[in-house]
Amino acid sequence: MKKGSILIGAMVMLAAQVALAQTPTPPDTAGKQTQTMQAPPAAAAPAMTPPPAAAPATPPPSPPPSTAAATKPQVYRFGSISGSWLKPSGDFDKVASDGWAITLEGYQFITPTKKIAVGSQIGYQSFGEKNGVTVSNFPVDAVLKFFPKPGTGKADIYGTAGLGFNYQRTDVGLATNSDYFFGTQAGAGVELHTSGPVSLVVDAVYHWIFSNGTDVDFIALRAGLVIPMMR
Repeated sequence: MKKGSILIGAMVMLAAQVALAQTPTPPDTAGKQTQTMQAPPAAAAPAMTPPPAAAPATPPPSPPPSTAAATKPQVYRFGSISGSWLKPSGDFDKVASDGWAITLEGYQFITPTKKIAVGSQIGYQSFGEKNGVTVSNFPVDAVLKFFPKPGTGKADIYGTAGLGFNYQRTDVGLATNSDYFFGTQAGAGVELHTSGPVSLVVDAVYHWIFSNGTDVDFIALRAGLVIPMMR
């Protein structure tokens, strides 16, 4: 009987073990939830738009022309050629008639403002015959010019003065007399500027030549051209 009770108890325990082994294991809820709750798909990265092409660099503006380039080069040396009508004056008018002259002149400004210029003149002066007397003269003078307001317009007024020596020849019939005499001059004029480099000059100059006997005094009305020589 005791053995039968032990055998029955062992069989019950064995049946319990078998029943426990056959019972299904409950699903792993946490694992399923972990698998079910998948992370939301990552948002697609925005398409990379290429940066706009840089505008071409604007070249720097060219510098304005310099004043030196825009301005005409300064000229300080000039030459002139002119013709004159000569009118005897005083006692000289009794022995000579009206005449003519040609003059070559060169001068240079000695100040940057072009107010004062120094130069020289050479020329030939011939007076008409009167009472059988003919007078001619070859002057060589140093001259000084003064321009009060140079470059202020199309015309420049100036004053002029000079002194020098004159080779004078006097013909009386078949006789000829020549000598050197000291002389001076003074006058005023105007220089007219043109669109080109050449200017026109008009002036009136009074001459005194201190000769033996009758002084040779006359006025010269001159017109000519002024030409720039060099800077």
